[in-house]
Amino acid sequence: HLRNLARIVLSSYPALLQGPTSSGKTRMVEHLARRTGHRFIRINNHEHTDLQEYLGTYVTNREGKLEFQEGVLVQAVRNGHWIVLDELNLAPSEVLEALNRLLDDNQELLVPETQEVVRPHPHFRLFATQNPAGLYGGRKQLSRAFRNRFLELHFDNIPDDELAVILERRCAIPPSYCKCLVGVMKDLQRARHKDRVFDGKHGFITLRDLFRWADRQPNGYQELAEAGFMLLGERLRNETEKLFVRGVIEKHTKVRLNMDSVYEAVFE
Repeated sequence: HLRNLARIVLSSYPALLQGPTSSGKTRMVEHLARRTGHRFIRINNHEHTDLQEYLGTYVTNREGKLEFQEGVLVQAVRNGHWIVLDELNLAPSEVLEALNRLLDDNQELLVPETQEVVRPHPHFRLFATQNPAGLYGGRKQLSRAFRNRFLELHFDNIPDDELAVILERRCAIPPSYCKCLVGVMKDLQRARHKDRVFDGKHGFITLRDLFRWADRQPNGYQELAEAGFMLLGERLRNETEKLFVRGVIEKHTKVRLNMDSVYEAVFE
């Protein structure tokens, strides 16, 4: 993936990186930017992302006068920074429309408030990331015409055995714990894709969750199970979902969870 991303950078085309959440899409761009000496900027999109964050807005200066403050995209285009538009298929349509002119062959950015047309610095690079539409809540399908303006790079899930090795080396926990954590993650992800039980904001376990769980450095399977449930189960509001997560954790750790006694011990 890193080699393919480097090729895209050399071509100067915008890059669209698609894959599961926490699969390293943004981190890979950040790594390459640092290795090549470019400033890295990130915009985390959501359904309420304001176009002003991209292009800028008028603000009051110290003298009490209005002046235009450029948005991060305008700064990146002008100064030759590398910018990642994370979760692009969550962005509002007005944001996508504002990008059209920059993605065209003309490669220019219009700032409506000032009517300035900004042309990209030679070092400017644009990257976007997204999770597959349909598998993750709220993501829309970008049009084929829009996607054709990018070179696409697709990320797959990390194989189970490789993920277990990464956990062991990154978090310094026993291999048996790593295998257990990976097993829990796979069961929860399969349940989500099959039954749509976990379709909300925190409806599935991500690699970030997995590393947070491992970083708690549990001592024994009982602590491993308790830490996992406090991280994954307690954020769910639905009792049925909580029981399901609890059952999966107990299955892989082979212990019984009694969270009431855990919380009593904490507050005592």
